[in-house]
Amino acid sequence: DNVKAVKALKSIRHMEHRERHCPTEPRSRCLVPLPAGYRLPLPWPRSRDMIWYNNVPHPKLVEYKKDQNWVRKSGNYFVFPGGGTQFKAGVTRYIRFIEQIMPQIKWGTHARTVLDVGCGVASFGGYLLDRNVITMSIAPKDEHEAQIQFALERGIPAFLAVIGTQKLPFPDNSFDVIHCARCRVHWYADGGKPLLELNRVLRPGGYYIWSATPVYRRGKRDEDDWNAMVTLTKSICWRTVVKSKDINRIGVVIYQKPTSNSCYTERKNNEPPLCSGSNGHSPWIILSDGLLHWWAMYDLCHVKVAGYGDIGIR
Repeated sequence: DNVKAVKALKSIRHMEHRERHCPTEPRSRCLVPLPAGYRLPLPWPRSRDMIWYNNVPHPKLVEYKKDQNWVRKSGNYFVFPGGGTQFKAGVTRYIRFIEQIMPQIKWGTHARTVLDVGCGVASFGGYLLDRNVITMSIAPKDEHEAQIQFALERGIPAFLAVIGTQKLPFPDNSFDVIHCARCRVHWYADGGKPLLELNRVLRPGGYYIWSATPVYRRGKRDEDDWNAMVTLTKSICWRTVVKSKDINRIGVVIYQKPTSNSCYTERKNNEPPLCSGSNGHSPWIILSDGLLHWWAMYDLCHVKVAGYGDIGIR
């Protein structure tokens, strides 16, 4: 990373310091040299559960998360048992639990594309591959080493993203489900811009799964966060469909994005405001029963949406 550029930032209000800053001179693609002793990664699916230690020689996470079963060091390998802060009984059981409390999700049938925000080492996305689900895992830089490096070495799609100053590099309505377990994103910041960005990439009728401390803990900070989230989700017409706890008392709430624009037009307060005119930008064309369906939703104007141009159909 370009430490000099980070130190020169005028503000860190939008988490700019956790974004990536390539050197401007000489022109660079932000490639870094391989660590000493780097070896060809293990083939999938073995790589999901273990990687060469020397390929990502960062032991700090092992010590910091030793009670949560994220990752262990075993000889020349890092081993990933499928645990996590929210996955105390293992990520497989957590995935089953979500489907039990919300059967409509049907991993691999109704839910085929998932965005996992604050993914850690991306075990959630890695294990969903067994369910025929393609998951893109994103996380910011954090103080426990670059967890995205672990995810990529395991062969799980992942990249660095903060949702602070830039849009996510996905078109509208890209994901069936968005998931966030213990991610410490202030979704209501700046008038709710971070959550509005998730709303943009979540398809109509799609689900947002939020498993974080404000859902199930009592305390002023968590309660304030929960109340702010309730206000924000109502303002963007997200419906709470499930709120539950698993056997370890970990709370999960699932919201659903509306499938039509009627809720937006019926709001007493146009806040966040709708864009004027027809401004839906949906790249997805769905063929079913010989009919052509075009998804288009109004834009919520707190997030500037760029046009995607004309789409040719053959």
